[in-house]
Amino acid sequence: MMSMGTGGGGGHSVHMQNEEMGKIYYIGEFKKQLIRFLDELIEQFPSEGDFVLMRIFVKDQIPTADIIGRFIRDVLPVKDMIDQRNEKFFLSNYLLTLSDQLDHGKVNYLRDIWHSDMMTKEDKEVMWKWADVFIHIAEMYFKKYGHIPGWEAL
Repeated sequence: MMSMGTGGGGGHSVHMQNEEMGKIYYIGEFKKQLIRFLDELIEQFPSEGDFVLMRIFVKDQIPTADIIGRFIRDVLPVKDMIDQRNEKFFLSNYLLTLSDQLDHGKVNYLRDIWHSDMMTKEDKEVMWKWADVFIHIAEMYFKKYGHIPGWEAL
């Protein structure tokens, strides 16, 4: 049985542990949902190998804190565009901007297929719902913990 003790700041230590666990939870949930999103894109567009490459980067190459940190910094400020279903979001923002290591031509592919006839109206609504999921997780993290260190506002 764990004892809190009387004094010595034991409560502060528990608070720090809970805060770290909370951060880890949100970061992990963001990664899990992003992988699910990429799996859906891979299933829907099986001939587009770029989504497979992006999934590999998300799962094994890029620190998830960097992905959510970039999302909080770059996408949360324009969340109204997502809320309003403003298609300009997909023209001027990169929902899947993961890393400077990736070729932006590949990352911008999502923007390109948005305007192609490969995407039905229903497909686009699914994409908006995924954007809502990412916004929700990122907002929950940001409201509780602020920016990811190293990803503060520009």
